[in-house]
Amino acid sequence: MALSRVLVTGALGLLGSTLVPFLQARGHEVLRHARKGEVEICADLTDADQVCAALDAVAPEVIVNLAALTNVDECERNPQLAYLENVRIVENLAKWIQKKANACHLVQLSTDQVYDGLGPHKESNINLTNYYGFSKYAGELAAATASSTVLRTNFFGQSQCSGRTSLSDWLVQALTKGEPITVFEDVRFSPLSLARLSEFLEIVIAKRQQGIYNLGSRDGMSKADFAFALAEALGLPIRNMARGTSGKAKLNAYRPKDMCMDSSLFANIFSVELPTLKEEIQAMRAAYGDDIG
Repeated sequence: MALSRVLVTGALGLLGSTLVPFLQARGHEVLRHARKGEVEICADLTDADQVCAALDAVAPEVIVNLAALTNVDECERNPQLAYLENVRIVENLAKWIQKKANACHLVQLSTDQVYDGLGPHKESNINLTNYYGFSKYAGELAAATASSTVLRTNFFGQSQCSGRTSLSDWLVQALTKGEPITVFEDVRFSPLSLARLSEFLEIVIAKRQQGIYNLGSRDGMSKADFAFALAEALGLPIRNMARGTSGKAKLNAYRPKDMCMDSSLFANIFSVELPTLKEEIQAMRAAYGDDIG
């Protein structure tokens, strides 16, 4: 696979902390962006002048944009901030790529929360139900003005990011400690593991196929079924875990009920075989083995 000079924005976040070392181990030249910290690029990407100065300095061949506001409730409380983080940043990146005559390619990470209703959903089946999904969809439209690949996805797995936990991290920690938790049986999804998503992102970086694609597991399940399947795979106790519904949870923002995606277009265009969600859950035995003894 051809090696690339890749800029990863939001590189210190949940996905970036797995993706960056994966790409580095594969031989790619990876430049990390964050607003602060020990990275190659510190810049406020909502500021167009800072974006141009930073990108002119490093001249990436590919930008993987992970910079975003992903807190769904915060997006609902502060739609202006959701716009700045999930739309303005993409607009600024796309405008720079346009100025460079599309010599650089943008890989924009979007979300399965642009869907609701009965799945699995194809790419055209948009149903926006909260500000987070709305802002991420608007970011997709901004990305489409330049050479770009938009990936609607969801992920879980062992976090390598200090202070950030994934869904599976939360479940493992709660079950290990015997904490009482409720898992939603009315919310369905089809996520990938962080490790598998990183593998697919490398393929996207190499192929640079333009378009909007769902990228998830081959099938889906409810978050409750996911939680019980993960507990079984890891041999964790389930006595304090109960099934419930999202409607009874005190959430600021509405959560889509069925985000399961039909990712067959991605599988066909990029010539890959997508795993089942059960296969991804079984892979967690190796990831969490040391943590659960």
